[in-house]
Amino acid sequence: MTAEIRLLTEGQGGGATSLAMKNQLMIMKNLLLLPVPVRCEATGGDISSAGIAVCELIAPAEVGEPGDEAYRLVIDASGARITARTACGLRWGRATLDQLRLHPRIPCLVIDDAPRFAHRGVMLDISRDRVPTMATLFGLVDRLAAWKMNHLQLYIEHTLAYPGHEDAWRSSSPITLEELSALDAYCTGKGVALTANQNCLGHFERWLKHPRYAPLAEMEGGHMSSGGWYTRPNTLCPGEPRVQPLIEDLLSQQLPRCSGAYANIGCDEPWDLGLGRSKADCEARTRGVVFSEHVAKVAAIARNLGKKPQFWCDPHPNEGDGLPKDLTALVWGYEDIDDFHTRTQAHRSVGREVWVAPGTSCWSSTTGRTWNRRGNLDLAARETDAVGFLSTAWGDGGHHQQWPITLFGFADSAMAAWSGPGHYDDPAAGLHAFGNPELGTWLAQLGNVDADLCQGKCRRWDGSTYDLSGKNTRPLINSTALWRELITSFFERWGEGDTAAWQEIAARLDVLHSTLPAGLDSLLARECQHSLGVARWTCERAIMRRKEISNSLREEKKKHAAAFLPHMEEYRRLWLERSRYGGLEDSAHHYWMFGIRD
Repeated sequence: MTAEIRLLTEGQGGGATSLAMKNQLMIMKNLLLLPVPVRCEATGGDISSAGIAVCELIAPAEVGEPGDEAYRLVIDASGARITARTACGLRWGRATLDQLRLHPRIPCLVIDDAPRFAHRGVMLDISRDRVPTMATLFGLVDRLAAWKMNHLQLYIEHTLAYPGHEDAWRSSSPITLEELSALDAYCTGKGVALTANQNCLGHFERWLKHPRYAPLAEMEGGHMSSGGWYTRPNTLCPGEPRVQPLIEDLLSQQLPRCSGAYANIGCDEPWDLGLGRSKADCEARTRGVVFSEHVAKVAAIARNLGKKPQFWCDPHPNEGDGLPKDLTALVWGYEDIDDFHTRTQAHRSVGREVWVAPGTSCWSSTTGRTWNRRGNLDLAARETDAVGFLSTAWGDGGHHQQWPITLFGFADSAMAAWSGPGHYDDPAAGLHAFGNPELGTWLAQLGNVDADLCQGKCRRWDGSTYDLSGKNTRPLINSTALWRELITSFFERWGEGDTAAWQEIAARLDVLHSTLPAGLDSLLARECQHSLGVARWTCERAIMRRKEISNSLREEKKKHAAAFLPHMEEYRRLWLERSRYGGLEDSAHHYWMFGIRD
């Protein structure tokens, strides 16, 4: 809490602020509210939080901020009074009061508050190996509601147990339809809308690998993508007659289980489109038209099931012929240099609803990227023409990040979605996500541990340097320097930073090891220690990789690879604390290959 906090009496009494009032201001700055209110004014004095009398009522004339979710909270000697225009506003006022009551004494104050975005939510990837337990999901909903978030999506490719499609989900420990209904009921009770989510064009490789579904693919076999890696068939063929019945079957099973008004039909990154069976059609009518027609057909299915369809808007505007005007465009981007504005305005100019969809910067990492996440969230939060803010936590490459890294990113997202850019508060995030203010500060530092290398401020080992003036280029996107070092072949003569740079990161990690807050829940402590341990192991590997290749280095490498075993075993144990078994072997295989493959 910074500029929003002020004293109603400051400047009175000859223009001097008394020592007592200065002390009061300090108390206000330490309230650790998440998110930060639009306006919070101290009126002098304080009261005990124990047994505080609370009055709630619908009184629109008393509410200072606009919108149905606005509320006013007044605390004085008589207790707490919450007024709002709607029951939803009362809920958010109550959430703020609940946070204040964590302190033994509460300053007398007036809070006028309302959100920057009408829809404020998160999307958790449950399809890249890691499917959370129901307890993990219920706990997430509790936190979202406490942070005034009102929207939840679970990103689904194959991890919902659709009857009749056992081939696709049998080994993934999926969420059942009954569990989805239970989660929906829990969300509803907390004021959170659970929105259906099923990708319906690209990212279908976990279906298409099975003989039953392979004939629905755009391509019969895999191919080398433009990025230089092997891609197996991942995109449905829009012209295949059996595709639409499959999608209608899936959506008709899932959508009625989620009471949220929207349905996310995905359709992002159809990498194969136009390279296989639809090539001639795409050449004749353009790839954009073929894409748009498919999206329109899927959107019609969602609409017929009573939902407002959303789709992922890839980095080109996607406003091609045939896209329905009532589609909601989810304008996504995950870097602190991404352009949300161009795509937002392209869709708004034709009357289409837009949500911005930044990221938590937690995936392809064991430490997170604090600096990038906050820059990315800020860019998205500036797009006030958008009506929704959906922060995404993906699981690329095996979903290796531990839960505290993800949840801390969601806490930052709640700040940006409600209060706008620049209102991050590490102790507040630590308190309300983990019950420990110090852990928020620690996690923020962990997420910045290799920021210099990620931003290109250090030399490569060949002596060349990165020039990022104007932030027109970036050596690393979508991952950390630590992660790239982990997945790079040991004897490949390339990588960010020289030996000195990696020694500096190792030293920072050692400091973090010695300053991990005491008194943490045992599981939290283990997750943080594991994240540190893998990062420190990676630093040692990075330093070794920058030595001259020799037989002694090969022996040193073997010993170091063996030292990954304890990290691997702990990773498996931690997985089962919050996630289902299904995807563990695939995720562990990725991790293990990083450690010992060469």
